[in-house]
Amino acid sequence: MAAGDTVFAQGARAQAVFFLAAGKVRLVRHGRAGEDVTIHEASAGEFFAEASLQSDRYHCSAVAVQASDVYALPAGAMKDLLASDSDFALQWVAALSGQLRRARMRVERLCLRSAQERLRHLLLTEGTGPRGSYRLRGTLKDLAAELGITHEALYRTVAAMVRDGVLVRDGTGLSLA
Repeated sequence: MAAGDTVFAQGARAQAVFFLAAGKVRLVRHGRAGEDVTIHEASAGEFFAEASLQSDRYHCSAVAVQASDVYALPAGAMKDLLASDSDFALQWVAALSGQLRRARMRVERLCLRSAQERLRHLLLTEGTGPRGSYRLRGTLKDLAAELGITHEALYRTVAAMVRDGVLVRDGTGLSLA
């Protein structure tokens, strides 16, 4: 899909669950006044529209944020596979559990007050190794949006943390010093 393409529209008949192999897809709910509220941004390796297995209609719209490889898994076939293959069902539960854990960490992070607290939380919860090494999945501006802060605030925070010897920035990644 190209950036801007609609995967499905809010209110459309729910026919599939989707897997995002590459790219980014934004799930948006349209409010009564026409406003768009982003409820999730799916990243490569994630399923989305899982609720379509238990719903007749999509509760939101999905739009490709960038060029994306999206696979549609027919809801009926998914239900049949989940019912007939316990190994697959357990793998599916594990995948959804991981996504749910990450969503809960994001909610926890968004409750933190400062940009520095949010960045440190990201490194400690989603980074790897003892220093919380985190590879950027886009630009610092993309990371700022994920952290729920302005890109200017993130640039200032990163610069201050590097200057204070708390953070190491190596081009495509960040880690605690």
